Amino acid sequence: MKLSQLPLALLSFSSCLFAETKETPIDLEARKASVVNLEAQITQREARLAELGAEIVTLDARIEKRVAELVGMLAGMRDSQDSRFKVSQIKRDAINQLQAGIEMYARKRAEVKEKIRKGDTTALGDLDKIDAHNLTRVEQIVELTKSFPTHRDVEKYEASGSETYWNGYYQENTRISEDWKQNRRDGVQSGKQRNETAEELRKGIERMESLRRDVVSQLENQKLSEGGRNLAIHELGQKDAIIERLKSQLQVVVLGEGSAGTRQPSLDEAVDIDNLLQDSSKDLRDDVSRLFRLYDVFSTERAKTAALKENLDARKAWLKNHSPAE
Repeated sequence: MKLSQLPLALLSFSSCLFAETKETPIDLEARKASVVNLEAQITQREARLAELGAEIVTLDARIEKRVAELVGMLAGMRDSQDSRFKVSQIKRDAINQLQAGIEMYARKRAEVKEKIRKGDTTALGDLDKIDAHNLTRVEQIVELTKSFPTHRDVEKYEASGSETYWNGYYQENTRISEDWKQNRRDGVQSGKQRNETAEELRKGIERMESLRRDVVSQLENQKLSEGGRNLAIHELGQKDAIIERLKSQLQVVVLGEGSAGTRQPSLDEAVDIDNLLQDSSKDLRDDVSRLFRLYDVFSTERAKTAALKENLDARKAWLKNHSPAE
């Protein structure tokens, strides 16, 4: 009988039997070797991550050290009769730069949060680091705000150094004290800056409270994924901590005593300090941009390494289940 005349069922059975005899057997040695190779790749990626991480830590520490030095230098100064309100203007510029830094980190935080939302759980702890940086900036803004001299009791008039006599009566000539004029300028600048800082802190608290309400609403959604729920729980704790810190700083600004600097630079020195601040601000912006680029590379590599480790765990589990018992 020809093969074409066999019953269809018998032909199907014969085909299956033929396929089974031709199937390539599992090569356990090759799979074991793949585990060794993958472990070597992971070791290499982890070394690369360690290098990137060290570079990020070094650059970040340098940025923070430089900002702290500038803030400390400015907080230790106050205007003189010569500088009038130039030092106050420099401090206000520095506060604006610190605020701009907060906004830069806030944008980066939004990017990181979106990565986490899409499944990159390795970036969850980075949100805490960004929040810590921004809270430090807020505290530095408050420190500069406190360094504006507040109103002091100063005699408005002082003797002009001349005296007159009229009809037998002695009269000492007086004039408005330059110290009183400077005290008035200081008070105006201090009041303006304290009001602005307090207003920004109130806005920050309101914004955080609004975001907190959004997070609570997310947690009430029964269809929220496990990853989304973990992120929301993390965000809820962070928002509570930030709100408390902002409220504490607001109380310092509104009720706290000033801590005005004692050094009073001349106008020429104040101009030099202003130029120094502008140069430093540009350098710091460049450094932060570089820091963010390094972080992006690090974050991508970290996620890839995490995926490789998951693959390795799966291969080891397969070998454990399929290796012959010894």
